Amino acid sequence: MELVDKLVTVVGLSKRTGVETVKFLVQQGAKVIATDTKSQTKLAEEINLLDDYEVDLDLGGHTPELILNSDLIVISPGVPIDIPLLNQARGAGIEVISEVELAYRYTTAQILAITGSNGKTTTTMLTGEIFKETDFKTIVGGNIGRALIKDLPYLSKEDLAIAEISSFQLEGTKEFRPKISLVLNLTPDHLDRHGTFENYAAAKKKIVVNQRKEDYAILNYDDQDVRQFANSTAAEVVFFSQQEELEKGVFVTDNKIVSNLKGQTEEIISIEQLGLKGPHNLENALGAIAMSLLMGVSKDKLVKVLSEFTSVEHRIEGVATIKGVKYVNDSKGTNPAAAIKALETFNEPIILIAGGMNKESDFTDFAKIAANKIKGLVLLGETADEIEDKVKEFGFTDTYQVSGIEEATHQASQLASQGDIVLLSPACASWDMFSSYKHRGKMFKKAVQSLRRG
Repeated sequence: MELVDKLVTVVGLSKRTGVETVKFLVQQGAKVIATDTKSQTKLAEEINLLDDYEVDLDLGGHTPELILNSDLIVISPGVPIDIPLLNQARGAGIEVISEVELAYRYTTAQILAITGSNGKTTTTMLTGEIFKETDFKTIVGGNIGRALIKDLPYLSKEDLAIAEISSFQLEGTKEFRPKISLVLNLTPDHLDRHGTFENYAAAKKKIVVNQRKEDYAILNYDDQDVRQFANSTAAEVVFFSQQEELEKGVFVTDNKIVSNLKGQTEEIISIEQLGLKGPHNLENALGAIAMSLLMGVSKDKLVKVLSEFTSVEHRIEGVATIKGVKYVNDSKGTNPAAAIKALETFNEPIILIAGGMNKESDFTDFAKIAANKIKGLVLLGETADEIEDKVKEFGFTDTYQVSGIEEATHQASQLASQGDIVLLSPACASWDMFSSYKHRGKMFKKAVQSLRRG
């Protein structure tokens, strides 16, 4: 893919993805336009990072006269692929791809790609820690940490890229083909963007569709929708399961994780030995183990990391214990299914803090489980009324609405008794009140520390 003197437009000047894409394109000799609906004032930090790069800026909106002369358009993950401007571009014969697709086209590295509605960050981080124990030169990035375009083009064919890949990133792929793909689960998410669950699943499925017979697709056998992905790939399919003993795969039996990928059944580790706790994390561990075994990682190295790796920030992260009450940060629980998994992790009485931006989610299952699991519910954000109404349908009325995370934390502390857990697991996106789920989680932790001081 020749870029010298080609006119390339980058749509979405995000610091992590847009800026790094611009830098790469300029280094490749392209003429670059960076366009964003945000103003120059709001993008001051991003623009400052491009001081040494020759780039034309089109800010505060998109100028069709500029963009529709492009040879190529690269979009950041936050940009919906079906906005009118991009539809117009495709109609004019201009290729529109994601940053992940661009990075893929410029690498010979082996890509281990992980996706799913929930658990992909934990699994990616866990897998990254496992491969630190090996001789592979490994980078970890994608939807977490660093954009793939920052590292992938500079890796050799012997190197590994362990990549968390979101549905937003997969939407804009065409040729993207990982050596190993891992699909953890599928639950309705981001329906405000994708419209329907079918569209969302179709985006996720793109992680396996270009794989060949020499590749591997690791799929969750227990998830009926994920299991069907086996029909859409030429890769060798490897299943993992918590519920079934598999003819070939990684599964649980007698409270032990075992593998028969090498032709005979081998115990890897007991569930009690895992540093990560809870059924959702068992799912994550099974996927990481399958991926690692297929790449030849030894059992000893696997067990070492699996027993030591305990948590990812903002995912069922212990914050503090104050007056016998444990405070847990699960800000990454951005959809109902993720929040359900967090609730199922604990046997102690729970004061739940939930609510946020509505992603067109259905809260019925979440409300049913919460109503039978928690002793108090503190709600904030634009979904507060909807969640409150839903839990009342299941007979739960001990709810409190607040205006911010500090007030929510204080209210939860007033409801909690020794031995209880105060759990932030919002079941919603954060963007109505925070810049990201990380920002929300950090503010919760700050509020908890204020409680400790007070």
